[in-house]
Amino acid sequence: MKNRLLFVLFLLAAGTLFAQQRTYYTRVNYPVDSVYPYNIPLLDMDSTREMNSKDILAVNPKNKKPTVLAFWLTTCRPCHRELATYTANYEEWQKQADFRMVAISIDFPHRFREIATIAQEKQFPFEVYWDRDRLFRSVMPYGGLNGLPQVFIFDKEGKLAYHHKGFRPGDELTLFAKIQELQ
Repeated sequence: MKNRLLFVLFLLAAGTLFAQQRTYYTRVNYPVDSVYPYNIPLLDMDSTREMNSKDILAVNPKNKKPTVLAFWLTTCRPCHRELATYTANYEEWQKQADFRMVAISIDFPHRFREIATIAQEKQFPFEVYWDRDRLFRSVMPYGGLNGLPQVFIFDKEGKLAYHHKGFRPGDELTLFAKIQELQ
């Protein structure tokens, strides 16, 4: 009896110690739509103010234009190269075509502060948001976001018009050609 009691106490102590060493992250149960502009909570890169992709990505009936969604991670070097290329071309592209670009980070919570740091250091001229709950992974076509960077273009009506995974120099030319085609 004494040995059983000691064994139970040992298990309780070990379980408590194990639980204290783990960091738990609970995902919010959120009703996600699988149709653009979805229904996903997003946070602005500079604050913890929660917004919704339905509001941010909604098609404006008075000023319809294509929307580019660029998904990235703070630890993804190809993502940095892709966004740097977009940054370098963005001003000139805006003179030639009416479109909107939104960069959405799907980083884990412990990397949240890095999103703003990188966006400010690299002077991203487009909107930057954080998908805190990483819900875009479950709604994006072509197998979700199973590799980054990935870019999607939605036309003026909100229909998917282009998708590309990865980044190599020159991919930005294809992207902009598609944007121009959708004008």
